[in-house]
Amino acid sequence: MDLEKTVDALLSKNEQLEQENDQLKSMLSVVKENIDLRAKVQRLNNDSLEDLTVPGRKPSSLWQNTIDERQFRKDLQQTKSNHEHRTSSPIDFKSFIQSSVHTDASEKAEFHSCKTEVPVVVKGPERLLGEISYQLDRRILSYVFQGHRRLYGFTLLNIPAKIIEVSTHPLTGKVDEGYQLHLTQRHSDLMEWLNQFGYKTALHPSFTEFVVNNYGILKERPGEYSNQGVDCNNPDFLRSVIIKTAPGKLQKDLLLVLICLCKMAERDKKPLLLW
Repeated sequence: MDLEKTVDALLSKNEQLEQENDQLKSMLSVVKENIDLRAKVQRLNNDSLEDLTVPGRKPSSLWQNTIDERQFRKDLQQTKSNHEHRTSSPIDFKSFIQSSVHTDASEKAEFHSCKTEVPVVVKGPERLLGEISYQLDRRILSYVFQGHRRLYGFTLLNIPAKIIEVSTHPLTGKVDEGYQLHLTQRHSDLMEWLNQFGYKTALHPSFTEFVVNNYGILKERPGEYSNQGVDCNNPDFLRSVIIKTAPGKLQKDLLLVLICLCKMAERDKKPLLLW
């Protein structure tokens, strides 16, 4: 009788060990999947970078950056001041303007004489330039990550990384490929739609970050029915602010940012500026 109990106990223990072994194999498989996925993403990034740097090789369809756009991004990451800044955006507009993708040969000579710099004291109307850029950025993020209320740490420049982050289980590392594809498609569709109005994924996320960092945003939320609140939701008023206060070489892209913001407001049927 004791022998039978011992055998049953051993069989039960053996079955339990087999189940635990299967669970460990499953977890190991998930970890390997995650490692493989990260390796694929890294190889994709490396291949894209190589496409852009190897002479004679055409860029892949995923990264249609021009030489000027890559130079623009490089210049944005450099500072020419000993003072501390919140990001790597340059302190003056000269390097930005000279590397902008909107330049041509005749304009470049003119840019060498440009002396426009960020004002030492940013005034209310000038803060609206940053607010317009900030509002478009948040609108895009809210659209892509519509199921996430908290977007702290999310920027247009890190959307691909954030898509991987939010679609990966924090404990098991298992990737929800369906959700990841859904977010990626939403981002791709939105960028394709905004591209119809001149928005460039390789340029304007860095451009809006640059404007926000140099001009800031409104210090206080205007009252909904106040004069300022009404003006802030008037595209004609915002357009006039850009024309009157923005440096000439930034106006074209700022007006494009405003157009994109207006189009998104029309699309989601919400106020122009969301608070």
